[in-house]
Amino acid sequence: MIMINPSIATALAITSCALSPIASADLITWSTPLDTTALSEVSTNGVGVMAYNMAPPNIATVVLNGVTFESLVPDEWDSGGGSLMAISTTGDADFDQFLTVARTPFGTPTANPTGYGAIRLDTLGTLEIGKTYEIQVWYCDQRFGQLRDRVMNFSSVVGNVVTTGGIADNLTSLNQGDVSGMVEADPNNLNGAMDTIFGQYCLGTFSRSSSDPLWLLVEGTHPVGSQLLRPHLTGFQVREVGVGSPYCFAEVNSSGASGEMSASGSTIATQNSLSIEATNLPPLVFGFFITSELQGFVMNPGGSFGNLCLGGSVGRFVGPGQIQNSGTAGTISIDLDLTQQPQPNGFVSVMAGDTWSFQAWFRDSMGGQVGSNFTNGLEVIFQ
Repeated sequence: MIMINPSIATALAITSCALSPIASADLITWSTPLDTTALSEVSTNGVGVMAYNMAPPNIATVVLNGVTFESLVPDEWDSGGGSLMAISTTGDADFDQFLTVARTPFGTPTANPTGYGAIRLDTLGTLEIGKTYEIQVWYCDQRFGQLRDRVMNFSSVVGNVVTTGGIADNLTSLNQGDVSGMVEADPNNLNGAMDTIFGQYCLGTFSRSSSDPLWLLVEGTHPVGSQLLRPHLTGFQVREVGVGSPYCFAEVNSSGASGEMSASGSTIATQNSLSIEATNLPPLVFGFFITSELQGFVMNPGGSFGNLCLGGSVGRFVGPGQIQNSGTAGTISIDLDLTQQPQPNGFVSVMAGDTWSFQAWFRDSMGGQVGSNFTNGLEVIFQ
């Protein structure tokens, strides 16, 4: 059994670890737009739910980095161009085909920037309540002149959107999410043999908490005010990814790997159906999970070989059956009871809107010395 060094309690005034962008319920949280340069950037995280190429139906599906993108013609969306790669090439025929076609709403712009074009996501694939998803969206236009200076903004909205020509008319009465920031048509303003950047893409995450309509929004803008522009979209995919956001880092343990945290189930607190797991532990050692509402970083606390990634009031899962042996597979896991979240002064209930972080602490031996080690941290936002 692991004994907890009392000095750990005084080591919890800590510096936060860098966090990845995280999802808020239903609405998409976007990361910084990135240049499109290679097929390897097509995400294969988790499990694919939907992947669409904004091409007309007569154009065959394309396979990008093992992901099959089907043709999609959304309601009230028209052709936005079929030669947007101009004379540039990625070196892959399918990727070129994907990037060279775009769609735009029927709506006629009367000002710049224009309004948001809307595409409903939850009718294009199955989005399960309690699951976390990643979305990847592309925009490209390599043609000469000011066309390559155009930019798009991506956003999202939950609720019953009213559209005119594909443009959402009632956003002021709905719940709109973050805006991605400018996704450029051609960041390096090159095309042809010297071109290595083919527009941009943006990644976002969201957790499904209801069956309400979920819409992807696209807004078109232009750096020259007189250049009117409807929203344009090249393509997108949605993938189901693991629960929670990993953060901090774990030192290598005596297994030769770094311990990793993961979670599965639902982040909806009232469903009380979430499991956590630690993998890549040394075989046949004892360990348990710890948790806090605060994050931090303490190197080698109490003489440990690893890093503590929690701060504030740290609770320990040390009840019956919760201190476990990692077995030959080097794994421990528990089903959480969200009405009995441990804290130093007793148990508390996890509520919607709470953010909790988890880590595993386990026995380890390095260089002939016996001690302890830690996994990385895992942040979970509850709905």
